[in-house]
Amino acid sequence: MKKIKYIITICLSALILGACEDTVLNLEDPGAPTDATFFQTQDHLEVALAGTYESLNYVRTVPFPQLLDHTTDYAFNRGNVGGTVATTTGGLTSTEAIVNAFWDRFYTGVQRANNLLSNMHKAKDVTDPERFEQIKAEALFLRAMFYSYLTELYGDIPFRTEIVTSLDDLTIPKTSKTEIVANILTNLEEAASILPAVQSSGERGRASANAANALIARIALYNGDMLLAESAALKVMNSEATPTLHTNYEELFTASGIGSPEVILDLSYTDGTRVHEISQRQGSRFGGWCQLVPAQQIVDSYETINGLPIDEDPTYDPENPFNNRDPRLKATIAIPGEVWANHEIQQHSDSIAVWKVENGVNIERVFNPNAANPGGRKIIDPYDGTEYTTGGANRFTSFTGYFWKKFSDEPALIANDGSQRRSEQPVYLLRYAEVLLTYAEAKIEAGNIDNSVLNAINLVRERAYNNSGIPYPAITTTDQEELRKIIRRERKIEFADEGLRLFDIKRWRIAEKVMNTEVFGSPANGFSKIGSLNYIPSIDDDGFVTYPGAPSQPRVELGNLDYRELEVRVFDPNKHYLWPIPQSEIDASEGIVEQNPGY
Repeated sequence: MKKIKYIITICLSALILGACEDTVLNLEDPGAPTDATFFQTQDHLEVALAGTYESLNYVRTVPFPQLLDHTTDYAFNRGNVGGTVATTTGGLTSTEAIVNAFWDRFYTGVQRANNLLSNMHKAKDVTDPERFEQIKAEALFLRAMFYSYLTELYGDIPFRTEIVTSLDDLTIPKTSKTEIVANILTNLEEAASILPAVQSSGERGRASANAANALIARIALYNGDMLLAESAALKVMNSEATPTLHTNYEELFTASGIGSPEVILDLSYTDGTRVHEISQRQGSRFGGWCQLVPAQQIVDSYETINGLPIDEDPTYDPENPFNNRDPRLKATIAIPGEVWANHEIQQHSDSIAVWKVENGVNIERVFNPNAANPGGRKIIDPYDGTEYTTGGANRFTSFTGYFWKKFSDEPALIANDGSQRRSEQPVYLLRYAEVLLTYAEAKIEAGNIDNSVLNAINLVRERAYNNSGIPYPAITTTDQEELRKIIRRERKIEFADEGLRLFDIKRWRIAEKVMNTEVFGSPANGFSKIGSLNYIPSIDDDGFVTYPGAPSQPRVELGNLDYRELEVRVFDPNKHYLWPIPQSEIDASEGIVEQNPGY
């Protein structure tokens, strides 16, 4: 009976979209189509492929890339959305929900892909030959993507390329990550040789040759094969349908960016069929819950407009820290003092009321649920003398003072009519900026530095400054050590809240440094004290931000002028570079599947 949980997780041999019947012996769901009745037509293959794509979409109510970034130094998770707190505070165990959720979701995708690949021959004679090959290629691509995440999270894992058809084949030992990576890279190369360079505009969210080569480049980079990472990235850069960078960085992550040629692969959503709750989880209290929020550390990671870290630029003003910064800061993060979602963003204790703003015009003063105040405190708005009593919602402000703009669907937050809980804003899995920076990093690490490296980095940096009126700070050095520092800073800010950070800090072997620290939030009542002390945080060569000697206090409901201490992070390098295998899998295999070290 120990095999029940394992069967429930991976047994999809007779199913297209569902899960197994909760029994040991019955590998087929009597209410679902079986291998004998399905895979008979092209439409059947399309349905099976759609079901495989579906496995990319969720781990809980927030898409998985955003959950992954909240297991890193980027952010603070107030409320433990998706169970990420165990990964940041050293409490990760083999029974944690997040460990099981990612394992179950991606192995479900693997089995769906295997099911399709193993049975699609039955419909070959009645399927358009070109489409038949493309369906196969898309399934190979998806399986490779699922396995790429599984191996990066868990390391060596059970590896299957065929469906489970009997109890005798149910339990298998782990295969080395190296062997799995070699296999999926071969699959991706086959997929790239079959698929069109890009999908048509009506097929957003589907694999393409560019997507396959971009994924090869990413996997190769993650696994230290710099020559393959470079060559695969170059295939995208020299494609017959070469992607281009979206001209406006901030716009890219809004409805105006949908369908941008920069986006190589996305997760698409449609109200009524598939939606997500990023807007609500990331948004301010004007329409959202501010649970997934940026930390002070990521805010301080953005360079000045002179292309320098803030601790290296003498023009940086700690009392006005948001001035003269890389435009990606304000494009990515809503900061105090600016207008977002039609309201001023303020968390100061005395900002109990703020302006509602429409089309740049102050419309009315409204109660500010983002103010750092305990419930029941009465305060008078100095602007018009109105007395407000702070409500219980104030206890649940972000505690960092910041909110993610990316993917937060500002119109849904403005509407505040429930649409913020069912956002249609796409989430990006692969985009051209990553390809360019992967190409540059691969050549830097291989010691093959030339003008193409600088061009790739500068294309990304130049786009960041488009529409700002500020000349971008071009990279000109060819020194390997300097370029290594630059590319690490560049990836950190370019891809904030996009799901790549966890794998970067692991492959660079800096997770034990950046995740053994305390997460800070901004001073609730502004930076006047920080400025008077002329306090500037320290940033090392890896872009790691620390606050030695900083004035700080544990977070409180009533604001103060010190940094807010939010969470002590713990990372044990002897075990936390891998997540544990779910305990249910260990138990079901009766010892055949071994647990990762330290768990």
